[in-house]
Amino acid sequence: RSELLDILRQLMIEENKSVLFSTHITTDLERVADYICFINQGQIVLCQGKDEVLQGHVLVKGALSLLTSETEKVFIGMRKNQYGFEGLTADSRSVRQFFGDTVLQDQAGLDDIMVYYVRGHKNG
Repeated sequence: RSELLDILRQLMIEENKSVLFSTHITTDLERVADYICFINQGQIVLCQGKDEVLQGHVLVKGALSLLTSETEKVFIGMRKNQYGFEGLTADSRSVRQFFGDTVLQDQAGLDDIMVYYVRGHKNG
């Protein structure tokens, strides 16, 4: 697989060539893709430059007591358990407005982004 990725990278160096690469292995996408089109159940969920996708999404972690029906609306998807919540958002401005410094914000990877878009809100 590594050799194939190297070949794809070499092909992509030439400006007059494009490669359509379909995979569920997000680490491969992070290594070689410059544009991501994420399709789920026949619907286009995201279609942007890879850097825009990665920079436009943030993982947020905090206490359950911080959540209200209004604050939950800023999340694309969320997991809740007895220790707190973790959610994905594309609206970091609203997260700062609602939560300030009371939550942790981390850069989301492609795997995180795709999982949260597909699974949405989960408890437990």
